[in-house]
Amino acid sequence: MNFIGTNIISLDNLVLTKFNENDYLDLYEYASNKEVVKFLTRNQYKSIDEAKDYLKNVACKYDNKTFRWAIRYKENNKLIGCIDVVSLDLNKEEVELGYVLNPNYQNKGLMSEALKGVTKYLFNEVLINKIKIRCNVDNIASYKVMKNASFKDMNIIRVENIKGKDVFIRYTYLTKYDYFYKFR
Repeated sequence: MNFIGTNIISLDNLVLTKFNENDYLDLYEYASNKEVVKFLTRNQYKSIDEAKDYLKNVACKYDNKTFRWAIRYKENNKLIGCIDVVSLDLNKEEVELGYVLNPNYQNKGLMSEALKGVTKYLFNEVLINKIKIRCNVDNIASYKVMKNASFKDMNIIRVENIKGKDVFIRYTYLTKYDYFYKFR
């Protein structure tokens, strides 16, 4: 694995960059939306200060093992979401991704574009062997994004406690082999 951290990824409609502390208003716009955080492990932001604190204490902290991108819409350079490695297994050289998108930019293929860009980066540059993504079985939109990016079902559904509730979670994956030899 190459620990090269978060580098800029330029795509057709998006630029994936590092977060900066000035992103708080755009972050708050989607992270304060009850529908957006419904399927996330973190809670809805109740104040702009929560967005500022998250950026200052978490999102803007980077090292060579951090893979966290702010998703920016090229047309207006607005922060519209994020995609990041939420867990890393060094022994297996595999990661788990998580992502979120502002609802004003959903259903336009943008999250699929971001996921494909990050997948390419992780396989080609970081030299990851496998990428996993999981989602609530009720999160049909997220599942469609995974399938659109060629992720395959692991045929596993588990019950996990998220925000004090038991929910059914679906798992998907994409291997480097599948990426290079079957889907590209």
